Amino acid sequence: MSKYIISRRIQYIMQFIRDRHYPSKEAILEYLALRDFEISARTLERDFEKIKTDFGLELCYNNHQQGYYIDTEKSVKADSFFKFLELLNLGDVFRDGLQNHHELLDYVVFDDSSQLKNIENLAPILQAFKLDCDLHFTYKKFSQEQSSQKHIRPLLLKEYLNRWYLIGVPQGKNQVRTYGVERMQNPRVGKLSTTPRSQYQNQLQKYDRVVGLFATDEQPQEIKLKVTNKHAQYLASLPLHHSQRILPATESGYQFVNLTLVPTHELDGQILKMSMYTEVIAPKSYRQHIQNEIEKIYKKYQDQ
Repeated sequence: MSKYIISRRIQYIMQFIRDRHYPSKEAILEYLALRDFEISARTLERDFEKIKTDFGLELCYNNHQQGYYIDTEKSVKADSFFKFLELLNLGDVFRDGLQNHHELLDYVVFDDSSQLKNIENLAPILQAFKLDCDLHFTYKKFSQEQSSQKHIRPLLLKEYLNRWYLIGVPQGKNQVRTYGVERMQNPRVGKLSTTPRSQYQNQLQKYDRVVGLFATDEQPQEIKLKVTNKHAQYLASLPLHHSQRILPATESGYQFVNLTLVPTHELDGQILKMSMYTEVIAPKSYRQHIQNEIEKIYKKYQDQ
């Protein structure tokens, strides 16, 4: 059986277990059969082992629920895996749709297509990660007219607001930098990297403390928002940050959203975007900061 078919089958297995509430082995096999994957229980067990070995995802059996679930605490980067899975499935859907129904484009409206500019740059970047090699490319910042040559040790590929960014360390430097993938030209895989990725782990962890791309040395704060019940449902499906926790509020019609992160300009933008649906409760210093920003906006709309 081809590697592609096995990979597609594993996609179905993982998505089914994630989306269903403790499915049994029989339910998984029935689901696969409906998608033309007739396999035995023993083959399914081997797929479970492959999922653990290749992707670091722990599939566990719950005796009380009599079904399988993904142990996110024991799994490695489960959220990232399912983001890749989402992209793969979306690509398959559009490829099949275009092959069978060319008029599909008449019924699909995309956002600004310029967001996908130079998306082909992802291939050599991922190759550099796979081979643990340096990366060379020509780069042009928005604020500069001239391009410059870059030679970096790639460390992390990050998506933010439908754009891709590469985080790495320039040759001869010891501080990480961020590069927009769309502003790269002619990326090329270089020689094996001479410094271990672990050397920059402390710097990379700073990106986990913020919304967006502007890492900082500041320590995270406990931020509490009060949001409407309806908007809390939206945030549950599209969290502001991986630290987000949604809790009941004491006031009817509202819920609390707790975040543990460093407040940044990009977090300000997300909160201001929610406008009348949210209120910063704590800490007082950040509540005052948002209040000041709202007052600045209000003054812009006063009659002259």
